[in-house]
Amino acid sequence: MKNQIKVLMAVAFAFGIGFGTANIAMSTAPAPSIAVVNIDKLLNSSAQVSALKKEQQAKAVELKSWLKNAQADVDKQKTPQAKQATKAKYEKELLNKRAANNKAFSGKLASIDSSITKTVSQYAKAKGYSIVIAKSAVIYGGTDITSEVAKLVK
Repeated sequence: MKNQIKVLMAVAFAFGIGFGTANIAMSTAPAPSIAVVNIDKLLNSSAQVSALKKEQQAKAVELKSWLKNAQADVDKQKTPQAKQATKAKYEKELLNKRAANNKAFSGKLASIDSSITKTVSQYAKAKGYSIVIAKSAVIYGGTDITSEVAKLVK
């Protein structure tokens, strides 16, 4: 019985030493450096995003003018059948125009997103950050790199 207690004490002591050493080793590992970035602020400061917004506004004005002309064309048709056929033609064109605009907008937006993400990544690597998190997902902590990256975003 005494031998079992001695063995149990030796095991507990060895476990305690091993566990303590592991904690010391783990605590000396460098902590990851975490940065946060405000994505909305980067998007608003981007010249590419501003250009895309202006382009979309111009396309909206152009589409409004096209719709006005299409409605005038429908209205000048003499018979109900001609009106219906003309209206159907313009509705199909409108769907095609909207699909083309959406596809172009999505492609350009994806390209801008990729460019901003690449800029953030390059900046973070150059400054030694191991993790970058969107500021909206962080309640507290992290180094805010938004203003520095905004200067680099084109």
